Amino acid sequence: MGTGAVIAADIGSSVLKAVQFDSEGAVRAVARRPVTTHSPDPRSHQQDPDEWWQAFAGAVAELPDSSHASAVVLTGSMQNLIALDAAARPLAPAVLYSDRRLDEEEIATLSARLPADYAKRTGNRLDPAHTILKLMMLPRFVPAATGRRDVRWAFGAKDAISFRLTGSCAIDPTTASTTGLMGITTRDWDGDLVVAAGINPTALPKILAGDEIVGHLSVEAAKFTGLPAGIPVFNGAGDAATATWGAYADSPGRAYCYLGTTGWVAATLDLADAAPPREIYTLADPLRRDRVIIVSPFLTAGAALDWLAETTDRDLEELLVGAAAKDMSPPAAMFLPYLKGERGPFEDSRVRGAFLGLDHATTAEAMAYAAIEGIAFAVRHNLDMAGLPPSPLTVIGGAARHYMQRQIMADVLGREIAVLDDSQETAALGALRMIAPKLGIRPKARPADGHVKPRRERVGWHDRRFSTYLAASRFACEQSPTLHAYDVQTEKHSNDRRTS
Repeated sequence: MGTGAVIAADIGSSVLKAVQFDSEGAVRAVARRPVTTHSPDPRSHQQDPDEWWQAFAGAVAELPDSSHASAVVLTGSMQNLIALDAAARPLAPAVLYSDRRLDEEEIATLSARLPADYAKRTGNRLDPAHTILKLMMLPRFVPAATGRRDVRWAFGAKDAISFRLTGSCAIDPTTASTTGLMGITTRDWDGDLVVAAGINPTALPKILAGDEIVGHLSVEAAKFTGLPAGIPVFNGAGDAATATWGAYADSPGRAYCYLGTTGWVAATLDLADAAPPREIYTLADPLRRDRVIIVSPFLTAGAALDWLAETTDRDLEELLVGAAAKDMSPPAAMFLPYLKGERGPFEDSRVRGAFLGLDHATTAEAMAYAAIEGIAFAVRHNLDMAGLPPSPLTVIGGAARHYMQRQIMADVLGREIAVLDDSQETAALGALRMIAPKLGIRPKARPADGHVKPRRERVGWHDRRFSTYLAASRFACEQSPTLHAYDVQTEKHSNDRRTS
């Protein structure tokens, strides 16, 4: 197979990135296009797959050697519900993982229609974000697909793109394990769950390992994108898997944190050691049957600062600089980052965020500092509850780009963190690492670009504030319309100090 430029496309929740790698696995160029989320009502979150397609073509055209590319590999957001026709064109907007139009009573009713051993089969306890629930309520989520015989289902943004590039509909095991339809040990669609979902099994994508070829670029797709016809399109994997590989956490023993628009903490474990189901997500490894990725996701990371910048009509970078200037005398303000509800370490679709401790002297910069700390508290909360491996913690993603964000993270966690400077391309690098052996290339091992140690004088201060954060989070949950039970054990586990 040729070893010319390899293009990895990452279809994220707010931006599509096309990354061009050379024959040695080094980044040569990056192009970006925005992706828009639409919310017809506050609990609805949708995107247009045609916008993904246009963004993909536009980003690829911007790369200098795309016309000579030798392969394409894909990654992107998971746990979406995407209805496509036989030609891979969308029948309706894609329903995102963050869509929360089902209430607790409806979920309880739907769960009664599922096999009693659902969690054992799938490796996960039923979660409101599992796509099977949306399939069971299809007239609400995708009425245009109801009753159509030509519908094809995709569950990852990258799968909608690969289908359009090749004419073949496929999915990786990691993305498939977020649907509630795949057996965690069989790595195949579970017949009983497919029946419970009420869909035709022939409408489902084929489950392929992340390093397998979905198909070859069609002539039509080549004309639209400018890529060479006939080049292989590799399956790749959902973003949680490729970020894991890009952070070099694809073997047991090392945890990492991703901070983008949303965020998660994760680690790779042997399937036997993971012993699913757990309190957090267990995702199938993209390649190996004997391994899984455990993930604790939270809904708001960088989105909190984006929201604050928009709300205060300030430039985000200026806010970050201003927040850093507050570090000598940190503000009292505290932030709960539940702008869209929460998934981990507790599930509550109705809980909402808050600022505490505001007064007449509180500035936008002080609120930005509080938001940075609040995001770090969310990371600590998830790490503590997940019981992931100790330090150093690798931190990746664009929402950890500023030095003050990294320093506050280390202070709040009370542990050293490792930083990858070009971490915004980590998912693309992970996708490349998956397929590199089949391309005959060997990306150089990536040591951390730097380490940030906690400041001893700040650790205790953040510890005390974290106790307040936990109490405020419990209060926020108690006040949410769902009155969702907040596990009081959260506080007990989270207050246990971690060993560095």
